[in-house]
Amino acid sequence: MFENSAERAVVVSIIVTTIFGAVEVSAAFLFGMVAFLAAGIDALFDTATSFGVFTGLRVSRRPADRGHPYGHRQAETLVSLLLAGALVFASVRIVWLSLDKIYLGTPVEAAPELFLLAALALVILGALARYKISTGRRANSSSLVADGYHTLSDSVSAAAIIVGLVLIHSGHAWADPIVAIAISIIILRWGLEIGYDAINVLMGASPGAKAMTRIREICRSVPGVEGCHKCRARRVGSRIFADVHILVDPKLSVEQSHEVATQVERHLKTRVPDLTSVVVHMEPARRRKGGKKR
Repeated sequence: MFENSAERAVVVSIIVTTIFGAVEVSAAFLFGMVAFLAAGIDALFDTATSFGVFTGLRVSRRPADRGHPYGHRQAETLVSLLLAGALVFASVRIVWLSLDKIYLGTPVEAAPELFLLAALALVILGALARYKISTGRRANSSSLVADGYHTLSDSVSAAAIIVGLVLIHSGHAWADPIVAIAISIIILRWGLEIGYDAINVLMGASPGAKAMTRIREICRSVPGVEGCHKCRARRVGSRIFADVHILVDPKLSVEQSHEVATQVERHLKTRVPDLTSVVVHMEPARRRKGGKKR
């Protein structure tokens, strides 16, 4: 049913966050707490992002075809961009509801059931977040790791609600909408970060200075490589595509030069995390008089 541990973790997340989201939204309507509405929406959007991650994992594994010679790994990025927009919309909506409640001054009661629900969310969603992050790191799935941090924000929301309930119990009814606004800011930040990252990936952003330095170091470490330049790489979904130009001894035969390029490709794919495609271009190393490399 599940092809790897990452998919299993996503399905577990979908089940848990859907249950908590539905219960928290129900509690919001039953007890009139807008903070629980914010937390419930956050949890349900976590479910939506998990569906996106699951879809991305499945679609991105489809092999390249005539219409998509570079594969389908950007599916995960497109889903992330759509979900980012949904998160931003949800955060704005929660702020609007919270300001409306501040204006109306609707009373709210800190019932014992709400303390229990918030405590359960804090513990269970926190454990789920750690499970997703650790599984994502083992499976080299950056989308699952990111989704794990989103679940961690659900746990933080639960902690904020507990603080709000304590204040409400002490007679400070204003704490409910204020906590809801704080949670909405967390949701907004997450949505903007996801959207910014997705747009960068679609624009062919570099995987970062650290990854590029590692690529150059590995190229130069391969026997037969006298230098490298024009090293480029871009993120495609949760993977990295790269192309490099290596300098080889002009006296080498075509077969020998090809073997050097093959070794460069093999070393890069095995030693650079998430790098799945690399094109190696060979060039003769020019030399000054006296045999020194130019």
